[in-house]
Amino acid sequence: MATLLTEDDLTEITHDAIVADDPGPAIDTLLAVVDEGRLADEADRTYALGLAADLAEKRRDGDQAIALSRRSVTAAQGTDEENWTRGRHADLLLRFGHDDEGMREARALRHLLTRDEMAALYVTEALTENGRAELAEEWLTTALATAVDIVERAETGSTAREEAEEIEYALATKRRAVRRDLGLPPDEIDQEMDELEGDSPEPEMLFWPEAAFDQMLATFPDRAESLGATWEEHRMYVEQVLLEVGPMPVEVATPELLTATLEGEDVEAVASGPLLEWPPGRNDPCWCGSRTKYKKCCLPRTRS
Repeated sequence: MATLLTEDDLTEITHDAIVADDPGPAIDTLLAVVDEGRLADEADRTYALGLAADLAEKRRDGDQAIALSRRSVTAAQGTDEENWTRGRHADLLLRFGHDDEGMREARALRHLLTRDEMAALYVTEALTENGRAELAEEWLTTALATAVDIVERAETGSTAREEAEEIEYALATKRRAVRRDLGLPPDEIDQEMDELEGDSPEPEMLFWPEAAFDQMLATFPDRAESLGATWEEHRMYVEQVLLEVGPMPVEVATPELLTATLEGEDVEAVASGPLLEWPPGRNDPCWCGSRTKYKKCCLPRTRS
């Protein structure tokens, strides 16, 4: 009986292929797993096909990348991954010169900017990654005005208002980032965001780089319950928390903090480490330091 592959197995195949000269064999493996019914969980079809599309993009095979992405969209229909997968498909279409089809897909997703907190990421980046940052800023500005109105009309303390406020914050944050990249001066909304974040408390979440994490657990194995049993679990936990609470900086544990912790010294006296800005762009290096793109590293492993 053939071995069934889990989501972690699919991720490992892809990570190994990213650094290979030719990701073709990994693409073939992922497709064989899907087509031969060798997935431990059939719900991972979307993920496997999306990974194969990413690898085809890496080898600059636009036709294959788009074909695989289209299969991924079909597999995602009716699931929580559908909209995210369609955003990725719009990105690939635009990236490989299918402008009309890509923009049709992007426009079909535009309404989600005021309905799905993550749409501020996947809709915007399909545009900004393909030379349409000005249009992204326009869409975000319009969506933000609508989101503000929804918040004002929602009942105070209701779940609907909380969800609307999360969407409003995501739109304002992404809009500010796009405007900065365009070289636009801060407007009133940007200034309000700066003031809001300036008043926020220092982040309480620490992210431990891999080597430091291993040393920490070797000395204090009981901390696996709060930090994660492996570094993979640790960074996935951080990513999941960030997805749930929204954009925020995370402090990176420094060697000095590790030394103080291992030696039982006062960690409060150690200078704060650098702050990670989250979320990065899908094509930017992943925040965890793996040196692979965010969309191929931490991002897909915690999509709902």
